[in-house]
Order: sequence, then structure tokens, then C-alpha cells
Amino acid sequence: MAYKDLDTFFDPDLHLPIRGKTYTVPAPGAPEAARLRKQVIAEGLPQVMQVFEALKILGAEIDPETGDWSGGVYDEMVADDLPWPMIFHAGRTAIIHYGFSADMAESHWALAQLGKMVDLKDATEMVGKFMAHVKSKQ
Repeated sequence: MAYKDLDTFFDPDLHLPIRGKTYTVPAPGAPEAARLRKQVIAEGLPQVMQVFEALKILGAEIDPETGDWSGGVYDEMVADDLPWPMIFHAGRTAIIHYGFSADMAESHWALAQLGKMVDLKDATEMVGKFMAHVKSKQ
């Protein structure tokens, strides 16, 4: 059996439904995905960096003169008047999706209130230690 061209049936992008509309977060290239994996798994993602990374993964860029963010699916969400917590949740989900795993991102998406129930910093550190342990066994 010959392989079909992957591009004809595989969609690498992340599609997030919010308020009846689906927002598409484009898949990052290999270098950006590797950077995200390193950041998320090895180092964790400090709270202050989460906002920057969430906006960046949603395609926004910062204007150095004004400090304002714009671009990508972020602009679409702002134009649709989504509240910041929904935009931020979408960005965090995309970070987890591309920086860790699709399964973890899906769990994060569904368990939006998890951050209020557990210490995410401790959870991230535990996942990082587990991944380091798994890697050392390979």
C-alpha cells in the first residue's frame, strides 16, 4: 500500500470552539514547537510568561512602540468581543497542545476550573520530573 500525501488528510492546526464559532490556531514550525516543549516540560511556564506565550501562540505580536498586541487569531477573538479569560484559556490550551500533548490540552480545555483546584506550578513540575524519568529510561 502506498502512502497518501499527509497534507491531503491530516490537519496539524488546533481548532477551538468558543461561543458557537471555531477559532483556528495554526501549528507552529518545528523550531517553535521544540522551544515550547522545552519551556513547558523542562522548565515549566511561570505565570508571568503564560500571558506572553498565550498571545504569541495565538499569532499576536507586540508593537514595541505602543506595547499593544495584535495579529493572528487573537485579533479575531478580540473582534468577536471574547472576554480575556476565554482568550487566555484558548492560548494556554494551544501552548499545552503544541508544547506537551494533544491529550493534555484536551483535558485542560475541558477542566477549565482545574487551576483553581490544584497548584499548576506543582503539577507542571511533577509532569516535568515524570518526563525526565521516562526520558532517562529510554
